[in-house]
Amino acid sequence: MNNLITIDIGNSNVDLGLFKNEDLVYNAKISTQDNKSEFEIATSIKQLLQLNDDEASSTNTIISSVVPNKTQIVSKASKILTKKEPLVLNHKHKLPIINKYNPPDDVGIDRLVDSVAAVKLYGNPCIILDIGTCLVFNAITDNNEYIGGSILPGLNMASESLSNSTALLKPVELKTPTNIIGNNTTESIQSGIILGYVELIKGVFKKYKEIVSKNKEIKLIITGGGGELIVPNLDFEFIYNEHLSFIGLKYIYDLFK
Repeated sequence: MNNLITIDIGNSNVDLGLFKNEDLVYNAKISTQDNKSEFEIATSIKQLLQLNDDEASSTNTIISSVVPNKTQIVSKASKILTKKEPLVLNHKHKLPIINKYNPPDDVGIDRLVDSVAAVKLYGNPCIILDIGTCLVFNAITDNNEYIGGSILPGLNMASESLSNSTALLKPVELKTPTNIIGNNTTESIQSGIILGYVELIKGVFKKYKEIVSKNKEIKLIITGGGGELIVPNLDFEFIYNEHLSFIGLKYIYDLFK
């Protein structure tokens, strides 16, 4: 059996996936902010993905990261676990999309991974929205060109910014309010962040469609942990795939193996 660990190191979490042949059988996450050693991280990965010693030694790993100081320690953990060097993606790897970012190395490798997965699964042109630490739009043309996108504060970042930057606004639980017009401070913040971002997404997607392709239907593919708060409130057609990054990493690994 061909086992593959897919690791996506983001600003908030290290997302872990385990493929057995073509199937994603386990997924989990650990905090990016912890100070665990490579040995502790290796143990966490082994336990969370339910790998025994024999399986671990026959498993390969691919890593994408937007947190450079975390990449090395997770790479070491992977080698401890599998006894093999992981494939750590960088901008020198030739991916099956045309990177038109300026300069190309400035785009987060995670944005390219999501884009590769979206094109493979749903075709192009398409718009990808990753709702995580940040809210990130990505655009792929019908010529398979990655042309860039938009970056905004994520839901939690926006909420924390309000409480950290003001004297009287306190942290609130992020959930959908019953009314867009909040009749107390908590509901007002929830409305502004959740329902305000819903309207923002609708508006940005509409503008992107006008620019990316006027002649072809364009799909919006949404991924990321924050999607659970946004997706139920969207009133237009979209695709939600919470495992987009894992699928992209698996596809890219298969291209290079």
